[in-house]
Amino acid sequence: MLLELRARDSWNQRDYAGARALADEAATAALKLDDIDAWWNMTFLKSECLRKLGLMRESAEVSQVLNDHPLTVQSSALTTRVATNLSFALQGCGDLAEAVIAARHAAAAAEADPEQQESLIKAQYALIAALADSDQLDEAWVQCLALAALLQGNPSSQSAGMSYWAIGNVAFLLNQPEEGTKYHRLAAENLSPTNDLELWAKFNRASAEIRLAAGVVQPETLECIDRAELAISIVGGSERDKLELALTRAHWLVLTGQYEAAAERLRFVISKDKLLATHTAAEAHLLLGRALKAKKAEPEAAQNLKKSEKLFSKAGAPSRAGSARELIDDIEPTAT
Repeated sequence: MLLELRARDSWNQRDYAGARALADEAATAALKLDDIDAWWNMTFLKSECLRKLGLMRESAEVSQVLNDHPLTVQSSALTTRVATNLSFALQGCGDLAEAVIAARHAAAAAEADPEQQESLIKAQYALIAALADSDQLDEAWVQCLALAALLQGNPSSQSAGMSYWAIGNVAFLLNQPEEGTKYHRLAAENLSPTNDLELWAKFNRASAEIRLAAGVVQPETLECIDRAELAISIVGGSERDKLELALTRAHWLVLTGQYEAAAERLRFVISKDKLLATHTAAEAHLLLGRALKAKKAEPEAAQNLKKSEKLFSKAGAPSRAGSARELIDDIEPTAT
């Protein structure tokens, strides 16, 4: 019990490395005492810590062990928690098709229990994110409408904020920037830097990135990047968080014509691509290809665009792979 308390205290202090070690120790002790409930809780905490540390593959592996455990199978509440965490971890790995399956499993389990509204909202959020990342935008929007209906039940501010965030993301991807901006403003009203500065940083980075993906280069977009960088400088953040933020800043530089500065940042991000999800690494290569193409460094641009196409296809994002292919064809037109 003391180990559990220490592990949760470390989690609350955002010492995820310390919480992971203590949770692992507590889970081992619980197993020796045949306390399966305590083992389950500490193993789940370990999987969450791994994800927070950017160790997505390891988090997914631990989550899968829990997902298959009899204690989980017998409980819709535990199934929802584990499958949601598994979906987020798989998204972080770039295994988008598997992430969609896990999120559907989580949402289905939550729907079986009317008392699980908060868990259902989180599962729905995971499903929307996975669908959007895998280019299934029409279905993602259908799920957004279902999520919006759930918000009528007055969820917590954080749940509402994350939900509006997801809905806004899909709106931007569907070329509805006004709707996207509206929902992101609602998200900002419900997500407070005072309550969770780390989440605030992630929201602002993701908000900026989705705006940039839609070609929205306005002062509000730059403000999101600045807020994310400031928040990360305060909370620290994982190496993965910092790389993703550097990628977002580079995206801004590409869209504003600062190609040399963008290329420098992107080469650094790519040098650390083992820390990134497959589709995130693909985005870095795509942006570097665009920057190099604009600088007339076409052979290197084509090389990066081909790598981007390959990685997007591997991750299960065919539309974005097609975007890379269009740029390649522009550099290397097929002979007729």
